[in-house]
Amino acid sequence: MSNCTVTVTKPDSQSLPGIRINGEALDETLYAQELQYHPSKDFGATLQKAGQALVIRQLLMNETEKNSTENDERIIDEEEAIQTLLDNHITVQEPSEDDCIRYFENNSDRFKSQALLQVEHILLAAPKDDLEERDRAKKVALSIIKQLKADPAIFAALAEQFSVCPSKKTGGSLGQIGKGQTVPEFEKQIMRLPVGLAEVPIESRYGFHVVRLNKKIEGKPLEYSMVAEKIRGYLTQKASQLSIQAYIQSLVEKADIEGIKIGFSDKNIYI
Repeated sequence: MSNCTVTVTKPDSQSLPGIRINGEALDETLYAQELQYHPSKDFGATLQKAGQALVIRQLLMNETEKNSTENDERIIDEEEAIQTLLDNHITVQEPSEDDCIRYFENNSDRFKSQALLQVEHILLAAPKDDLEERDRAKKVALSIIKQLKADPAIFAALAEQFSVCPSKKTGGSLGQIGKGQTVPEFEKQIMRLPVGLAEVPIESRYGFHVVRLNKKIEGKPLEYSMVAEKIRGYLTQKASQLSIQAYIQSLVEKADIEGIKIGFSDKNIYI
């Protein structure tokens, strides 16, 4: 277990909305601590998410106390208590084979093999926090693109002269690239490129890249048998989440909650 401690500066009490659950005030110290787990540029959104998380957790803990018995001698922490409560009250219906096939047929675009790209690049390095250097690198990249439009055959020579990537020794070639093999911001942009020289430099955390896409092999549709287990797992997990959400929503509807309005979506349920 880590010995690291987190110091939380408690906001002014006037900045925290007063929340009461069945007449009992929510602990402001817990509220202030919870804020760090819901960062947002909008402090109001942070307050809402933190308050909602604490309300839901408290409602679940209240239920664990109601369902505990004097004969239960096990000592369990909150997480285990809540999980036991959910296990005892949530029933998840396993998706049928027809359900899985229907999902596969309705979402066929999601089930394809990875696209492969044959890429060459010239990397003009620039620290991400050095705006002056990045501007210089971009200008050099634009100049290189202009030269390549006039004479595509000099790509390898320019890579050897300007690139700081080890690929400069192989004419700038990165070979075949698939998903997850480069940094996300670079991958996202090159996956959208048509074959040929990119009209503008591609920016990444490392600087600016002059990119030439020589070949693009599109992903091929996968057979149902290859993804059946993945689909079944996804549908089971989604059904579980919806069941948990429905259970929590029933607790919210029965409780007297003041100071905050609890809302639900697929992304804000308890687990």
